[in-house]
Amino acid sequence: MPPKRPSRSAASALPLILAVATSVGSAAAASDDPFGTAALAPSAPAQGWQQPGAAAPCTATTLAEPLLLVDALDLALCANPQTRQTWAAARVAAAQVGVARGAYLPNVTGTASVQRTDSRNALVAGVRDQATGTLSFSYLLFDFGGRDATLAQAQAALAAADWSHNVTLQSVLVATTDAYFALHAAQEAVTSATVAEQAGARSLDAAKARQAAGAATRADVLQAQTALSQARLARMQAEGDAANARGVLANRLGLSAARPVKIATPPDLEARRLGDAAVDRLIEAALARRPDIRAADAQVQSAEANVRVQEAAAKPSVSIVGNLSASTVNPGLDPRSGAVGLSVNIPIFLGYQPTYRIRAAREQVEVQAATRDRLRNDVSLEVWQSYQTVRTQRESFAASTDLVTSATESWELALGRYRAGAGSVTDLLNAQSALAQARTQRIQARYRWNVAKVTLAKAIGTLDTTLFDDARGPRPSGTGEIRR
Repeated sequence: MPPKRPSRSAASALPLILAVATSVGSAAAASDDPFGTAALAPSAPAQGWQQPGAAAPCTATTLAEPLLLVDALDLALCANPQTRQTWAAARVAAAQVGVARGAYLPNVTGTASVQRTDSRNALVAGVRDQATGTLSFSYLLFDFGGRDATLAQAQAALAAADWSHNVTLQSVLVATTDAYFALHAAQEAVTSATVAEQAGARSLDAAKARQAAGAATRADVLQAQTALSQARLARMQAEGDAANARGVLANRLGLSAARPVKIATPPDLEARRLGDAAVDRLIEAALARRPDIRAADAQVQSAEANVRVQEAAAKPSVSIVGNLSASTVNPGLDPRSGAVGLSVNIPIFLGYQPTYRIRAAREQVEVQAATRDRLRNDVSLEVWQSYQTVRTQRESFAASTDLVTSATESWELALGRYRAGAGSVTDLLNAQSALAQARTQRIQARYRWNVAKVTLAKAIGTLDTTLFDDARGPRPSGTGEIRR
């Protein structure tokens, strides 16, 4: 005889439990960010924490040609994988804050099981079907501040991640600016080498003219020819360096190194925000605003909170618990049960593990504090060296400009005297070499001066895209598709 089906009234409890559990779970999953933790981290890879929003929306599909410095910086901040990596890490840390906040809410768990048993050669033999549903509830009432410490630790870790993202943004700005000015310097070096090659050709023509007039020997022509060959070789090397610099800039922009990038001639950075403040005031400003120091402070706070977490883990906790259970058995009864009460968890002996976890956490505080203090010392040295470098490079650029002027006049005078038969080919070639070297020195001095100003801004902690407002100019009219 087949077993009887359970009555509708007897089977109604199990669907009710499952419906309640499903509705609670659906409500909890209605939002993927119920605590709004996404607002605790930058909203875009190009945006810094507690800084103005990204200058570009990171949706551009065309690459301006020629590319302005500010456009290159916007593109690098949006496309460079480093910014996306630290931005994602900050959002991971923000989600961990949500995990810590979830500990303040109750936990509701629903379970369901269905089984069939077939008993033979037993007192009660036969086939029995059983379905069971349980709804469990627990809520932590007291844990000696463990939840508070966990939340504080997560918040401090989030602050460290946010500030670390700012550090990455500044590093990308410095690297992109360096690559941009390096490419411009390499292109200027090609131009300078081309001019030097043309000067060598003029010297060779002068030597040949004097030889034809009987006023110079074959040795003069050979020396001039050698100098021209050296200038041609220098020009070819400069072109290779420019190609390498173009690939480096494309890489900084998050593009393929083979992507051809054409840049506009950048003006010298004024960087008025750096001012002429005394170096000691700049060091004080750096210690107050550098994002890496802020991140180190947050790491110390996170380590201190972890000490409280470990201390609380070694103490009792009190929770309120409850459950509701119902079963349907065919054939048989339909048992139902419910319970509510207090649960006290008392760690009595755990092999001294909590003791050593607390000890390790306290030592980690000292590690983080020492790391922060070392960073503060390094920052003061970095500001001092960057400040002196800016002063030195500014004077070097002025001196190199004067050097080019005097070397140009010297070469023109030597060429005129040689043509007139009053000078030697050695004097002419020496003046020609000095002029080429002076031009190279001016190109390098200008490059180092501009990069030194950006490096000082980063050392102080004032580096962001607004620093380059002085470098903004008319937008290029030509554009091309951005190809990665």
